[in-house]
Amino acid sequence: MRLLVTGSAIRGLPVVTISGGEDVAEVRDVIYSPEAGRVVGLTLNKRGFLAGRCREVLPAETIHAIGRDAVMVEDETSLILPEDAPADVGAPPSGRDVTGDEVLTEQGTSLGKVRDVVVLVGSNGEVVGYEIDTAAGGTGYIPLPAQLAVSGSALVVPEATKEFVEDDLVGLGAAVDEFRSRLGIR
Repeated sequence: MRLLVTGSAIRGLPVVTISGGEDVAEVRDVIYSPEAGRVVGLTLNKRGFLAGRCREVLPAETIHAIGRDAVMVEDETSLILPEDAPADVGAPPSGRDVTGDEVLTEQGTSLGKVRDVVVLVGSNGEVVGYEIDTAAGGTGYIPLPAQLAVSGSALVVPEATKEFVEDDLVGLGAAVDEFRSRLGIR
């Protein structure tokens, strides 16, 4: 069974080194690339008495794992200055926030609006779905193997997505595998 966590649940997690068990930062925000369908990095806050925004960022390539309780990195050298980071992390383009975007099937059916991204626990940023405010007024989760299109206001997903709307993260974990299998996506 896949363990999943929302992007908003990652905010505030400590960033801990594997090599020394040190709490070196706190996650400020998730940098998501809807085109790539993955977290590309994290912005950070300092820890302790001098808490405030960190200048350093954490590119996904330097993340060992995103867990339910902490983000794990090899050591403090994983935190790098924005000018040394990949462009999509050091200076992310605007207009990438999918929160509030309408989720439409390719046949024009609205599934709802994006509330959050859903990340695979233990990965370094694989997004496997979206948390949505459903068109019926509740909360739902949809698998995301690959959206067809992303704009500043809408995500277009395969028609089959509407069969896989789940009402909890546990159900989404199973739905992701079945959905990808049905569409022939690994």
